[in-house]
Amino acid sequence: MKAVGIISEFNPFHSGHAYLIEQAKKITGADFAVIIMNGDFVQRGEPAIFNKYTRTEQALKGGADLVFELPLRFGISSAGDFALGGILALSGLGFVSDVCFGSECGDIRLLSEIALLLSEEGKEFRQSLDEALRHGLSYPAARVHALSQVSSIDEAILSQPNNILGIEYCLSILKTGSSLNPITILRKGQAYHEADADVKAEHPSGAALRAKICDSSTPHMTLEDFSDMIGYALLRCEDLTRYKDISPDLARRMAKYIDLYQSAGDFINRCQTRAYTAGRIRRGILQCLLSVENTPPVIPYLRLLGMKKEAGALLKKSGSFSPSCIFLTKLSDDIHSLGLFARHLLEQDLFASHLYRQTYCRKYNTKLPNEYQRSPIVIR
Repeated sequence: MKAVGIISEFNPFHSGHAYLIEQAKKITGADFAVIIMNGDFVQRGEPAIFNKYTRTEQALKGGADLVFELPLRFGISSAGDFALGGILALSGLGFVSDVCFGSECGDIRLLSEIALLLSEEGKEFRQSLDEALRHGLSYPAARVHALSQVSSIDEAILSQPNNILGIEYCLSILKTGSSLNPITILRKGQAYHEADADVKAEHPSGAALRAKICDSSTPHMTLEDFSDMIGYALLRCEDLTRYKDISPDLARRMAKYIDLYQSAGDFINRCQTRAYTAGRIRRGILQCLLSVENTPPVIPYLRLLGMKKEAGALLKKSGSFSPSCIFLTKLSDDIHSLGLFARHLLEQDLFASHLYRQTYCRKYNTKLPNEYQRSPIVIR
Protein backbone atom coordinates (compact mmCIF):
# COMPACT_ATOMS: atom_id res chain seq x y z
CA MET A 1 0.00 0.00 0.00
CA LYS A 2 1.35 3.38 -1.02
CA ALA A 3 0.62 6.76 0.58
CA VAL A 4 1.15 10.31 -0.66
CA GLY A 5 1.32 13.24 1.75
CA ILE A 6 -0.27 16.69 1.47
CA ILE A 7 0.34 19.62 3.84
CA SER A 8 -2.53 22.09 3.91
CA GLU A 9 -4.83 24.30 5.98
CA PHE A 10 -8.06 23.57 4.07
CA ASN A 11 -9.31 26.99 5.15
CA PRO A 12 -11.93 26.15 3.96
CA PHE A 13 -11.76 22.88 2.03
CA HIS A 14 -12.74 23.52 -1.61
CA SER A 15 -12.77 21.99 -5.10
CA GLY A 16 -9.13 22.93 -5.70
CA HIS A 17 -8.12 20.82 -2.71
CA ALA A 18 -10.20 17.88 -3.96
CA TYR A 19 -8.46 18.24 -7.35
CA LEU A 20 -5.03 18.25 -5.67
CA ILE A 21 -5.82 15.07 -3.72
CA GLU A 22 -7.18 13.35 -6.83
CA GLN A 23 -4.16 14.28 -8.93
CA ALA A 24 -1.69 13.42 -6.16
CA LYS A 25 -3.07 9.88 -5.98
CA LYS A 26 -3.19 9.55 -9.76
CA ILE A 27 0.36 10.78 -10.42
CA THR A 28 2.00 8.76 -7.63
CA GLY A 29 -0.21 5.68 -7.90
CA ALA A 30 -0.94 6.04 -4.18
CA ASP A 31 -3.75 4.15 -2.48
CA PHE A 32 -4.04 6.71 0.31
CA ALA A 33 -3.73 10.47 0.73
CA VAL A 34 -2.33 11.47 4.14
CA ILE A 35 -3.02 15.05 5.21
CA ILE A 36 -1.10 17.18 7.69
CA MET A 37 -3.53 19.99 8.52
CA ASN A 38 -3.52 23.03 10.79
CA GLY A 39 -5.70 22.90 13.86
CA ASP A 40 -7.96 25.81 14.79
CA PHE A 41 -5.48 28.56 13.87
CA VAL A 42 -3.75 28.90 10.49
CA GLN A 43 -0.42 30.01 9.07
CA ARG A 44 -1.66 33.38 7.79
CA GLY A 45 -2.14 34.37 11.45
CA GLU A 46 -5.88 33.95 11.88
CA PRO A 47 -8.36 31.53 13.40
CA ALA A 48 -9.52 28.97 10.86
CA ILE A 49 -12.85 30.01 9.40
CA PHE A 50 -14.30 26.61 10.42
CA ASN A 51 -13.03 24.41 13.23
CA LYS A 52 -10.61 21.55 12.59
CA TYR A 53 -13.27 18.83 12.90
CA THR A 54 -15.51 20.41 10.27
CA ARG A 55 -12.52 20.80 7.94
CA THR A 56 -11.38 17.24 8.64
CA GLU A 57 -14.78 15.82 7.71
CA GLN A 58 -14.87 17.91 4.54
CA ALA A 59 -11.38 16.67 3.60
CA LEU A 60 -12.31 13.02 4.15
CA LYS A 61 -15.40 13.43 1.99
CA GLY A 62 -13.22 15.18 -0.60
CA GLY A 63 -10.75 12.32 -1.06
CA ALA A 64 -8.41 12.37 1.97
CA ASP A 65 -7.84 9.10 3.83
CA LEU A 66 -5.98 10.14 6.99
CA VAL A 67 -5.90 13.62 8.57
CA PHE A 68 -3.38 14.55 11.26
CA GLU A 69 -3.11 17.84 13.13
CA LEU A 70 0.01 19.96 12.65
CA PRO A 71 1.16 21.17 16.10
CA LEU A 72 0.45 24.85 16.79
CA ARG A 73 4.17 25.63 17.16
CA PHE A 74 4.51 25.11 13.38
CA GLY A 75 0.96 26.03 12.38
CA ILE A 76 1.17 29.75 13.18
CA SER A 77 4.74 30.34 12.10
CA SER A 78 6.59 31.55 9.00
CA ALA A 79 6.22 29.73 5.67
CA GLY A 80 9.59 28.04 6.22
CA ASP A 81 8.70 26.77 9.68
CA PHE A 82 5.21 25.71 8.56
CA ALA A 83 6.76 23.70 5.72
CA LEU A 84 9.39 22.21 8.03
CA GLY A 85 6.71 21.02 10.44
CA GLY A 86 4.75 19.39 7.66
CA ILE A 87 7.80 17.61 6.26
CA LEU A 88 8.88 16.43 9.73
CA ALA A 89 5.37 15.11 10.35
CA LEU A 90 5.09 13.19 7.08
CA SER A 91 8.63 11.82 7.46
CA GLY A 92 7.91 10.74 11.04
CA LEU A 93 4.95 8.65 9.95
CA GLY A 94 7.28 6.30 8.12
CA PHE A 95 4.76 5.12 5.51
CA VAL A 96 4.52 8.18 3.25
CA SER A 97 6.73 8.10 0.15
CA ASP A 98 5.84 11.36 -1.64
CA VAL A 99 4.71 14.86 -0.75
CA CYS A 100 2.51 16.66 -3.27
CA PHE A 101 1.63 20.36 -3.44
CA GLY A 102 0.17 22.86 -5.87
CA SER A 103 2.23 25.65 -7.43
CA GLU A 104 1.77 28.44 -9.95
CA CYS A 105 4.68 27.21 -12.10
CA GLY A 106 4.01 23.45 -11.95
CA ASP A 107 7.74 22.75 -12.39
CA ILE A 108 9.33 20.64 -9.63
CA ARG A 109 12.79 20.84 -11.20
CA LEU A 110 12.75 24.61 -11.00
CA LEU A 111 11.45 24.69 -7.43
CA SER A 112 14.06 22.11 -6.38
CA GLU A 113 16.81 24.13 -8.08
CA ILE A 114 15.80 27.24 -6.15
CA ALA A 115 15.68 25.26 -2.90
CA LEU A 116 19.21 24.01 -3.55
CA LEU A 117 20.44 27.58 -4.10
CA LEU A 118 18.87 28.61 -0.81
CA SER A 119 20.35 25.65 1.05
CA GLU A 120 23.86 26.50 -0.18
CA GLU A 121 23.58 30.25 0.68
CA GLY A 122 26.71 31.34 -1.19
CA LYS A 123 28.68 34.45 -0.28
CA GLU A 124 27.17 36.54 -3.09
CA PHE A 125 23.66 35.52 -2.09
CA ARG A 126 24.30 36.35 1.57
CA GLN A 127 25.71 39.78 0.72
CA SER A 128 22.74 40.60 -1.50
CA LEU A 129 20.31 39.40 1.16
CA ASP A 130 21.93 41.48 3.91
CA GLU A 131 21.93 44.56 1.69
CA ALA A 132 18.22 44.17 0.89
CA LEU A 133 17.40 43.77 4.59
CA ARG A 134 19.36 46.94 5.39
CA HIS A 135 17.21 48.75 2.84
CA GLY A 136 14.08 47.81 4.78
CA LEU A 137 12.73 44.86 2.77
CA SER A 138 10.95 42.08 4.60
CA TYR A 139 12.91 38.82 4.81
CA PRO A 140 10.81 37.06 2.11
CA ALA A 141 11.16 40.05 -0.26
CA ALA A 142 14.88 40.35 0.48
CA ARG A 143 15.39 36.68 -0.29
CA VAL A 144 13.56 37.01 -3.61
CA HIS A 145 15.79 39.95 -4.50
CA ALA A 146 18.96 38.07 -3.51
CA LEU A 147 18.01 35.01 -5.55
CA SER A 148 17.31 37.16 -8.60
CA GLN A 149 20.79 38.65 -8.22
CA VAL A 150 22.66 35.33 -8.16
CA SER A 151 20.60 33.39 -10.72
CA SER A 152 18.62 33.83 -13.92
CA ILE A 153 15.38 32.75 -12.23
CA ASP A 154 12.42 35.00 -12.99
CA GLU A 155 11.62 37.12 -9.93
CA ALA A 156 7.88 36.72 -10.60
CA ILE A 157 8.17 32.97 -9.98
CA LEU A 158 9.79 33.69 -6.63
CA SER A 159 6.97 36.01 -5.57
CA GLN A 160 3.98 33.71 -6.11
CA PRO A 161 2.63 32.26 -2.82
CA ASN A 162 2.27 28.60 -3.78
CA ASN A 163 5.66 28.61 -5.48
CA ILE A 164 7.18 30.09 -2.31
CA LEU A 165 5.63 27.37 -0.15
CA GLY A 166 6.68 24.68 -2.62
CA ILE A 167 10.28 25.91 -2.45
CA GLU A 168 10.07 25.74 1.35
CA TYR A 169 8.90 22.11 1.17
CA CYS A 170 11.84 21.23 -1.06
CA LEU A 171 14.22 23.17 1.19
CA SER A 172 12.90 21.38 4.29
CA ILE A 173 13.47 18.01 2.61
CA LEU A 174 17.09 19.02 1.94
CA LYS A 175 17.63 20.34 5.47
CA THR A 176 16.23 17.28 7.21
CA GLY A 177 17.58 14.65 4.83
CA SER A 178 14.05 13.34 4.37
CA SER A 179 13.43 10.54 1.86
CA LEU A 180 10.16 12.16 0.74
CA ASN A 181 9.90 12.69 -3.01
CA PRO A 182 8.49 16.17 -3.81
CA ILE A 183 5.88 16.47 -6.59
CA THR A 184 4.07 19.59 -7.71
CA ILE A 185 0.81 20.06 -9.61
CA LEU A 186 0.02 23.15 -11.65
CA ARG A 187 -2.50 25.26 -9.76
CA LYS A 188 -5.79 25.85 -11.58
CA GLY A 189 -8.60 28.33 -10.99
CA GLN A 190 -8.39 31.62 -9.11
CA ALA A 191 -5.09 33.02 -7.91
CA TYR A 192 -4.25 32.45 -4.24
CA HIS A 193 -4.96 36.03 -3.12
CA GLU A 194 -7.89 36.70 -5.45
CA ALA A 195 -10.81 37.58 -3.19
CA ASP A 196 -13.67 37.89 -5.68
CA ALA A 197 -16.61 36.77 -3.57
CA ASP A 198 -18.56 35.94 -6.76
CA VAL A 199 -16.53 32.69 -6.93
CA LYS A 200 -17.38 31.77 -10.54
CA ALA A 201 -13.98 30.23 -11.26
CA GLU A 202 -13.51 26.48 -11.85
CA HIS A 203 -11.62 26.32 -8.54
CA PRO A 204 -12.31 29.41 -6.40
CA SER A 205 -9.55 30.58 -4.09
CA GLY A 206 -9.68 30.22 -0.34
CA ALA A 207 -9.64 34.01 -0.07
CA ALA A 208 -12.75 34.28 -2.27
CA LEU A 209 -14.57 31.60 -0.32
CA ARG A 210 -13.67 33.18 3.02
CA ALA A 211 -14.96 36.54 1.77
CA LYS A 212 -18.23 34.91 0.71
CA ILE A 213 -18.59 33.08 4.03
CA CYS A 214 -17.92 36.26 6.01
CA ASP A 215 -20.68 38.03 4.07
CA SER A 216 -23.15 35.21 4.76
CA SER A 217 -25.03 33.94 7.81
CA THR A 218 -22.89 30.79 7.92
CA PRO A 219 -21.32 30.44 11.39
CA HIS A 220 -17.60 31.19 11.13
CA MET A 221 -14.66 32.72 13.00
CA THR A 222 -12.42 35.72 12.24
CA LEU A 223 -9.46 37.38 13.94
CA GLU A 224 -11.69 40.18 15.24
CA ASP A 225 -13.53 37.62 17.39
CA PHE A 226 -10.31 37.42 19.44
CA SER A 227 -9.57 41.15 19.33
CA ASP A 228 -10.17 41.97 23.01
CA MET A 229 -8.20 38.92 24.16
CA ILE A 230 -5.27 39.88 21.93
CA GLY A 231 -5.30 43.44 23.30
CA TYR A 232 -5.23 42.09 26.86
CA ALA A 233 -2.39 39.66 26.06
CA LEU A 234 -0.30 42.44 24.48
CA LEU A 235 -0.94 44.79 27.39
CA ARG A 236 0.10 42.33 30.08
CA CYS A 237 3.18 41.00 28.25
CA GLU A 238 6.46 42.32 29.68
CA ASP A 239 8.70 40.93 26.93
CA LEU A 240 7.24 40.42 23.45
CA THR A 241 10.52 38.93 22.19
CA ARG A 242 9.65 35.77 24.13
CA TYR A 243 7.34 34.85 21.30
CA LYS A 244 8.53 32.99 18.30
CA ASP A 245 8.48 35.47 15.41
CA ILE A 246 8.72 38.78 17.30
CA SER A 247 12.20 40.27 16.87
CA PRO A 248 13.48 43.05 19.15
CA ASP A 249 12.82 45.65 16.42
CA LEU A 250 9.28 44.41 15.83
CA ALA A 251 8.67 44.27 19.60
CA ARG A 252 9.66 47.94 19.89
CA ARG A 253 7.32 48.88 17.07
CA MET A 254 4.44 46.94 18.61
CA ALA A 255 5.10 48.48 22.03
CA LYS A 256 4.88 51.93 20.42
CA TYR A 257 1.23 51.34 19.50
CA ILE A 258 -0.05 49.21 22.38
CA ASP A 259 -1.51 52.25 24.17
CA LEU A 260 -3.47 53.06 21.00
CA TYR A 261 -4.90 49.53 20.65
CA GLN A 262 -8.56 49.49 19.57
CA SER A 263 -8.83 46.26 17.61
CA ALA A 264 -6.59 43.57 16.15
CA GLY A 265 -7.07 44.91 12.62
CA ASP A 266 -6.31 48.51 13.60
CA PHE A 267 -3.20 47.44 15.53
CA ILE A 268 -1.90 45.40 12.58
CA ASN A 269 -2.38 48.36 10.23
CA ARG A 270 -0.46 50.66 12.59
CA CYS A 271 2.45 48.25 13.00
CA GLN A 272 2.74 47.14 9.37
CA THR A 273 5.74 48.40 7.36
CA ARG A 274 7.62 47.26 4.28
CA ALA A 275 9.84 45.16 6.56
CA TYR A 276 7.04 43.81 8.78
CA THR A 277 4.19 42.37 6.75
CA ALA A 278 0.62 42.11 7.99
CA GLY A 279 0.95 38.30 8.00
CA ARG A 280 3.99 38.39 10.27
CA ILE A 281 2.29 40.77 12.69
CA ARG A 282 -0.87 38.64 12.73
CA ARG A 283 1.23 35.60 13.57
CA GLY A 284 3.11 37.55 16.24
CA ILE A 285 -0.01 38.71 18.08
CA LEU A 286 -1.49 35.21 17.96
CA GLN A 287 1.76 33.77 19.29
CA CYS A 288 1.47 36.28 22.15
CA LEU A 289 -2.14 35.29 22.83
CA LEU A 290 -1.41 31.55 22.64
CA SER A 291 2.06 31.66 24.30
CA VAL A 292 3.96 30.16 21.36
CA GLU A 293 7.69 30.54 21.99
CA ASN A 294 10.71 29.52 19.90
CA THR A 295 11.02 25.88 20.96
CA PRO A 296 13.10 23.24 19.12
CA PRO A 297 11.65 22.25 15.71
CA VAL A 298 10.64 18.67 16.49
CA ILE A 299 7.43 16.64 16.19
CA PRO A 300 7.23 14.38 19.27
CA TYR A 301 3.60 13.43 18.61
CA LEU A 302 0.86 13.67 16.00
CA ARG A 303 -2.83 13.67 16.72
CA LEU A 304 -5.19 11.81 14.40
CA LEU A 305 -8.21 13.98 13.57
CA GLY A 306 -9.96 11.65 11.15
CA MET A 307 -9.69 8.70 8.78
CA LYS A 308 -11.45 6.57 6.23
CA LYS A 309 -12.21 3.18 7.71
CA GLU A 310 -10.11 1.31 5.14
CA ALA A 311 -7.07 3.47 5.97
CA GLY A 312 -6.84 1.67 9.31
CA ALA A 313 -5.09 -1.14 7.47
CA LEU A 314 -2.31 1.27 6.52
CA LEU A 315 -1.71 2.25 10.14
CA LYS A 316 -1.68 -1.38 11.28
CA LYS A 317 0.62 -2.57 8.49
CA SER A 318 3.04 0.28 8.99
CA GLY A 319 3.42 -0.23 12.72
CA SER A 320 2.20 3.32 13.39
CA PHE A 321 4.92 5.92 14.09
CA SER A 322 8.64 5.93 14.55
CA PRO A 323 9.66 5.57 18.22
CA SER A 324 10.30 9.33 18.50
CA CYS A 325 6.76 10.30 17.43
CA ILE A 326 3.76 9.17 19.48
CA PHE A 327 0.40 8.53 17.85
CA LEU A 328 -2.50 10.25 19.67
CA THR A 329 -6.09 9.06 19.25
CA LYS A 330 -7.63 9.37 22.73
CA LEU A 331 -6.29 12.30 24.74
CA SER A 332 -7.29 11.13 28.21
CA ASP A 333 -5.23 7.95 27.73
CA ASP A 334 -2.45 9.08 25.39
CA ILE A 335 -1.37 12.27 27.18
CA HIS A 336 0.21 10.18 29.95
CA SER A 337 2.63 8.60 27.46
CA LEU A 338 4.17 11.97 26.57
CA GLY A 339 7.35 13.40 28.02
CA LEU A 340 7.50 16.84 29.64
CA PHE A 341 8.39 18.78 26.47
CA ALA A 342 5.86 16.94 24.28
CA ARG A 343 3.15 17.54 26.87
CA HIS A 344 4.01 21.25 26.91
CA LEU A 345 3.55 21.43 23.13
CA LEU A 346 0.30 19.47 23.28
CA GLU A 347 -1.04 21.74 26.02
CA GLN A 348 -0.45 24.70 23.67
CA ASP A 349 -2.50 22.92 21.00
CA LEU A 350 -5.26 22.15 23.48
CA PHE A 351 -5.36 25.69 24.89
CA ALA A 352 -5.70 27.11 21.36
CA SER A 353 -8.55 24.74 20.54
CA HIS A 354 -10.31 25.34 23.87
CA LEU A 355 -10.08 29.11 23.32
CA TYR A 356 -11.41 28.75 19.78
CA ARG A 357 -14.28 26.56 20.98
CA GLN A 358 -15.17 28.86 23.87
CA THR A 359 -15.16 31.95 21.65
CA TYR A 360 -17.28 30.22 19.00
CA CYS A 361 -19.80 28.98 21.57
CA ARG A 362 -20.13 32.44 23.07
CA LYS A 363 -20.47 34.08 19.63
CA TYR A 364 -23.24 31.71 18.50
CA ASN A 365 -24.76 30.82 21.89
CA THR A 366 -24.23 27.11 21.36
CA LYS A 367 -22.41 24.15 22.89
CA LEU A 368 -19.63 22.00 21.44
CA PRO A 369 -17.68 19.10 22.99
CA ASN A 370 -14.22 19.92 24.34
CA GLU A 371 -10.99 18.31 23.14
CA TYR A 372 -11.13 15.48 25.68
CA GLN A 373 -14.61 14.57 24.52
CA ARG A 374 -13.58 14.34 20.86
CA SER A 375 -12.57 11.17 19.01
CA PRO A 376 -11.13 10.89 15.51
CA ILE A 377 -13.78 11.16 12.81
CA VAL A 378 -14.18 7.84 10.98
CA ILE A 379 -16.11 7.58 7.73
CA ARG A 380 -16.49 4.83 5.15
